[in-house]
Amino acid sequence: MKEKMKDIYWLPANILLFIGGLDVLRGFMHTFLLTWSATNFAKFDMATVPQDQVFLLGVFGISNFLTGFIYFLVSRKARELSPYVLMIIPLTYILGLLGIWSGNVHGQAAFDGKYFMLAYFSVCIITFIIFQFQKRGQANNAA
Repeated sequence: MKEKMKDIYWLPANILLFIGGLDVLRGFMHTFLLTWSATNFAKFDMATVPQDQVFLLGVFGISNFLTGFIYFLVSRKARELSPYVLMIIPLTYILGLLGIWSGNVHGQAAFDGKYFMLAYFSVCIITFIIFQFQKRGQANNAA
């Protein structure tokens, strides 16, 4: 256990592995369980929602598979990148939202997935902050 405490990349790499698993799960839900997810999480009324909107939800699932598998790879083969990837995740969503809002598009849907995403982003940010403290502590101990 003491060995893991000295390895400041252990926590971010394992959190990124976990986040990767969540993304693969989200990808599965957005693609293979698309109608169920659209109804239960996105709160779509399948009788009235355009099929293109449901299709786009499924396309988002493909990107979830992609990010999940990339997170697996980074967490195992480039562990020292893990804390930075964790911080890139919420920053990228913020950038995307700014882009969407710049087109004067504002979502009105009451989907349950937003609470999950807030927790997802919080885990990324908190893990990055913990890593920064560990990095500073390690630098102070080396000096």
